[in-house]
Amino acid sequence: MRLLQRYILSQAFWPLVISLSALAALALLTQSLQTLDLIVENRQSAATFFYITLLALPQLITIILPLATFMAVLYALNRLNMDSELIVAKASGITPWQIATPIIRLGVYAMMAHLIINLIVQPFAFRELRKEILTVRTDIASQMVQAGRFITPAPNLTVYVREIGADNSLKDILIFDARTQDTEITHTAKFGVINGQGNAININLKDGFVQQRLPSGKIDLIGFDNYQIDMSDIIPLDNVLRLKTTDRYLHELLRPNPREYLTRKIKRELRAEGHSRIVAPLYNLALPLLALCFMISGQHLRLGYGRHIALCACIGFSARITGFALTASAEANTAMNIGQYTLPLLIIITSMAYLFWPQMKERKDAASISRYDIKPSISA
Repeated sequence: MRLLQRYILSQAFWPLVISLSALAALALLTQSLQTLDLIVENRQSAATFFYITLLALPQLITIILPLATFMAVLYALNRLNMDSELIVAKASGITPWQIATPIIRLGVYAMMAHLIINLIVQPFAFRELRKEILTVRTDIASQMVQAGRFITPAPNLTVYVREIGADNSLKDILIFDARTQDTEITHTAKFGVINGQGNAININLKDGFVQQRLPSGKIDLIGFDNYQIDMSDIIPLDNVLRLKTTDRYLHELLRPNPREYLTRKIKRELRAEGHSRIVAPLYNLALPLLALCFMISGQHLRLGYGRHIALCACIGFSARITGFALTASAEANTAMNIGQYTLPLLIIITSMAYLFWPQMKERKDAASISRYDIKPSISA
């Protein structure tokens, strides 16, 4: 018996791994295309690109995992049916509960993994992601200069740099500054570096010249070894890390800090996200149970289970989409949070009743018959 259950579990586990990997890779590719624009615009390294993309993976897995489990169970049960393995198992006295146990166990494992990701891994990863994006967006050098191009970060200010090093060092710099009325200053230097501390932004130039046109029309040329230009009013930096709903832990969603002075709308959104973190793992159990209802109950179909699979897939995917819709509705109406719990629990209870109520009824009837069965007397 245990050997058969291990076999059924293995038949569903490996399709789950393959489908989850394929769907995660596809979703990761879509996510990476959005990240690519940010990386290219701010001239970040490939390591930064892969790190930001990897940090987005936990949320993608939480979205995909229930559907991957559902598809893996459908595939495994259809394969066992087409090979007549379930028919042989039922003929040998294996009950539907014994067949369903490995699938339910797989759903429970997926539900536990999903819950851990929702409560611990995803908030941690998204906080790191938010910090990394903030670092990229506040990269001063990437916003102010571009190698080989004349950039105008502000009116009457033009910056040119021939080469930018990996450490944001600048080579062959030209800065034309006409922000002051009736004054035009041109800075040229062989080397330079951009420094930012707090809200202060400075360009430190080395080994260059300052050219200024005098009112008489002559050019005043002054050489320097070190020269500093204040650019704080050019690129205002916002270094404050602001957390979104996806970045918060469960206790921060359900019981937000009163010092944050959140509006009612934001509080509703936080609660909806918090309840969604708890409810979403239930679909890892609800959808496999739904697949069991269509694939192991009833008579064996010699022509295949195509219609059953199609109907089951439509119901399963519709249920999951409805779950997303309930989460979105709960952001506007807190009463819809009850609906988030109701849908997966209703699927679980209904599926369990459909699967195992006939078996329980047969046992009850058999017990009642054996209790009141009276042997006929033999007349002399």
